[in-house]
Amino acid sequence: MNVTYKIEHLTLQGKNEYAMRIFYRDILGLLEQQVADHEFSYAFTASDQPFLNIFFGGVAPAAQRGGLYHFAVLLPDTASLAALVERLIRIQYPLGAGDHDVSEAFYLNDPDGNGIELYHDRPKASWYWDNGLVTMGTNDVDVRALLAQKKDVWTGFPAGTTIGHVHFVGGDLAAGDHFFLELLGMDMTAAIADSAHFYSHNQYHHHHAYNTWLGSAVEMRQGDETGLVDWQVAVDDNYFAMLRDQAIRQVVDETTLLITDPFNNTLIVKKIN
Repeated sequence: MNVTYKIEHLTLQGKNEYAMRIFYRDILGLLEQQVADHEFSYAFTASDQPFLNIFFGGVAPAAQRGGLYHFAVLLPDTASLAALVERLIRIQYPLGAGDHDVSEAFYLNDPDGNGIELYHDRPKASWYWDNGLVTMGTNDVDVRALLAQKKDVWTGFPAGTTIGHVHFVGGDLAAGDHFFLELLGMDMTAAIADSAHFYSHNQYHHHHAYNTWLGSAVEMRQGDETGLVDWQVAVDDNYFAMLRDQAIRQVVDETTLLITDPFNNTLIVKKIN
């Protein structure tokens, strides 16, 4: 079933207000607006609604927690990704990278340790599917070839930038499968051994992933700790109705549902009018 499923917004609880604001506003080039005391929102462009809110006053966890592994920013073209990557290299911001066949991706952490992926998709016609699963490897990125496609210096995110996917880490793949396959009605699109599963609608390579790379005993984020608090998706009428009929949800009104995810975060589901 083809559905409308757009990841629109994330809320983080932060600790290091000064460093986090410098990172998102000045290093990445997002547009910042103050929402309240010690709370800020960030948009990709002046014509976009904010996709990220950060409120401060959190504490750093004593150990790594389950929850957000990374959120992924999907740039609309290779040239834009190249310009941003060149900027990060020039200021020597720590980066990892992976060529995943369907995409080229770069990985970094914000000052509070939240993971971020920056990527562009290769044309869908080049993705290889076999029995419902898409090939997603992890190979070295040809960084020189990528940077050769840069057209301009980085001045901020271009129109069409979105949240491409959100990747989570927990302690039990079965819990991820139940949530994403059964409750959200997604398809499994890839698997890494017995440690990570990938899920999507509409044959995208993945809207979400769930891994167990911190071990089965990992604890979820506590209420006063830094990290992801909620995430919001916009969906069509039929999909909204399907989720509304599920047992594990709270109906706020005729356009909003709240669902607790396996990481003690809140999934906010908004019906597109």
